[in-house]
Amino acid sequence: MADGPSVEANIWQYYQTQKPGKVQVLGPDLYNGTVAALDQFGTTTGATYPLLLNGSTGVADTNLFVAYGQFDNYVVINKQGVIRYNAYDRWPHGNRFHLDEIRATVDSLVNTVVGVEPQPLPSQLALRASPNPSRNDLVIELSNPGGSVDNARVAVFDLAGREVARLWDHSLPAGTTRIDWNGMTAQGTRLSAGVYLVRAQVGTTLLMKRVVRVQ
Repeated sequence: MADGPSVEANIWQYYQTQKPGKVQVLGPDLYNGTVAALDQFGTTTGATYPLLLNGSTGVADTNLFVAYGQFDNYVVINKQGVIRYNAYDRWPHGNRFHLDEIRATVDSLVNTVVGVEPQPLPSQLALRASPNPSRNDLVIELSNPGGSVDNARVAVFDLAGREVARLWDHSLPAGTTRIDWNGMTAQGTRLSAGVYLVRAQVGTTLLMKRVVRVQ
């Protein structure tokens, strides 16, 4: 894996401090050689991380080359074993380490709803956003099991608290309202990759959802 020291300092050590026990970082190396060849490689390079012998042999379930491609790559997998980010499909060899994208994806998996203020109504209003992370359209669902609410607003904010898109500013009927967002701002420009907050104000209830956009 390229950029080994950067990965260790910027991802492993960072999450060990910020989210201890939540993130595991692995750095296998595909090298179909003998044990002696691996020992010689370690002696020559001074590499101290373990190398995975025969990592690109076997069936698809155990063949890292099939799942993750050749050369340097960076992959984020959730605890269910689903690949949520794969740099191999996005960036060329030698330019695959994009810390902002990797951290944004990991953050979306280890963080849940940012906050609910004030406490939810007994009707349990709910805000959902999928897929998350998203590359294209984001589907936002606002559930209102109670009666119609006269004033409801759904907007997207950056982490500095600036509103970047207004998605809904109407009354909210009972049931589930679906809002499709194409990642564009009110000015018609596409937002860059990063972490954003979807905020729904329904009457006196505030719901928030952290979402990640990748490019």
